[in-house]
Amino acid sequence: SGSRPARPPHVGAGSGGIVVRSVGGLGNASAWSRAARWRRGPAVVAAAAAASLGALGGGRRNCSTQGRGPSAAMLCGGADDRAAASWGSELPFLYGTAWKKEATTDLVLQAVRAGFRGIDTACQPKHYREDLVGKALAVLAREGVERDQLWLQTKFTPLRGQDPNDIPYDENAPLRVQVEQSIAKSLYNLGTSRIDSLVLHSPLPTLEETLEVWGVFEKAVDAGQVGQLGISNCYDPPTFKALYEKARIKPKVLQNRFYKDSGYDVELRAYCLEKGVTYQTFWTLNANPHILSADPVVRAASRLGATQPQVLFRWLIQSGHQPLTGTKSPEHMKQDLQAVTMQLSTAEMSEIGGLFCQQGGNGCAVS
Repeated sequence: SGSRPARPPHVGAGSGGIVVRSVGGLGNASAWSRAARWRRGPAVVAAAAAASLGALGGGRRNCSTQGRGPSAAMLCGGADDRAAASWGSELPFLYGTAWKKEATTDLVLQAVRAGFRGIDTACQPKHYREDLVGKALAVLAREGVERDQLWLQTKFTPLRGQDPNDIPYDENAPLRVQVEQSIAKSLYNLGTSRIDSLVLHSPLPTLEETLEVWGVFEKAVDAGQVGQLGISNCYDPPTFKALYEKARIKPKVLQNRFYKDSGYDVELRAYCLEKGVTYQTFWTLNANPHILSADPVVRAASRLGATQPQVLFRWLIQSGHQPLTGTKSPEHMKQDLQAVTMQLSTAEMSEIGGLFCQQGGNGCAVS
């Protein structure tokens, strides 16, 4: 069905294609190339992953990536920190762990056993149980799913986004120290020596403060603690572009709520495709019942024998983006992963993409 349990709006819950005239999402050759890569590799890999996951409980799989390319890296993990960071951009989906509370461990286990390999969390006890993600990782390791077979993304949440009664760092410390303490806490919570993707949960009030945090992030990359960097809840194109231009280590992720109020980030999504930044979506279903029930989505679902949520997820994946799903339903987990192997026609991509132009109401003719 097209409905999922609603979650209240909040900063960073998600975890959270560009529609262009004739191609339903991709405005230039490089963007088309990136989307084509998403259509070929991840679909094949996800199908192989789903087929092989029945043996997860029976011991470690013999994974060798030599000579097997990015597809093997998706299943087996990268050979080093850089590879581990980069293969995350090839994953068609991430499993989001916001609002899972005490059920976090069990739901992460279900998601990985179903076929997910990317996990999104945050060092923000208000909305995430990062420590329980770590417990799930420990269980998976005992089942044979080693750390390099998973891609972990977490976030530093500024003070204003924290519960004042449960702050995971010293609220009176300088900003730089707060970031350092948060990274250390994440490594401890997750029981790992590296974070594949570290995301700033939201821009700070000034660009200078945002860049101060980013500088600490960059040092963590230099030290080998972090593979790549990103930012979330950044809906202002000049702010994101300024960060991209001024950062020594460029953002590789922009994670935003995918909803009408932001105009569906038309300009930002185009910029991400141009710069090779992975645009991640959260609140994708709950914010868009009008999209799920729209005629182009219903028609595509009927043709594919799919659900409307599968079609929306497929449109995003085929457009070169990376949706998060935070479903608690084992059935929906399987359905979401099945969307990876589906294929929308060019006409369907354009018609569905046009819905976001109509709803967003600005800047849809991106060239």
